[in-house]
Amino acid sequence: MRESHDIEQAIATFGDAVWRACLVYISPSEAEDVFQNTFISYAMHDADFSNAEHARAWLLRVAINNCKDILKSAQKQNTSLDELIETGGASSFGTTDDNIHALREALDALNALDDPPKTQLYLSLCEGYSAPEIAKMLDMPLGTVYSWISRGKRKLREVLS
Repeated sequence: MRESHDIEQAIATFGDAVWRACLVYISPSEAEDVFQNTFISYAMHDADFSNAEHARAWLLRVAINNCKDILKSAQKQNTSLDELIETGGASSFGTTDDNIHALREALDALNALDDPPKTQLYLSLCEGYSAPEIAKMLDMPLGTVYSWISRGKRKLREVLS
């Protein structure tokens, strides 16, 4: 088991990214559970990470997988953006009153995507991962990741135009 200061450091460093990833898939109340379970998994995971990016990728993968498990078991829709914004979850995205409509529209479009390309596009656009990093993280061929990102961007452009 990891030391408490290591866990606290991971939460401080990667907590916002894990929280945002959860909110793309599930409601804020469910995201709280996934967030907690993700960092419990981190605490129990004894293997060392090669660097901070490796730890971040591992945490995001665990969180996304946990979110998908919740969605499968409950067989329900993604988080309503109204609920996300009303509960303050959108503040994680740096919103102001002036751009809340644009955020709502963009997140609606992202939430409407199937998975794939939803996960690949989220990791690319929102978390800043490159296609090779996403391919390694998701254990997918690089060409497949590029294709899903391209398809996802095309679908987003269609919806947002």
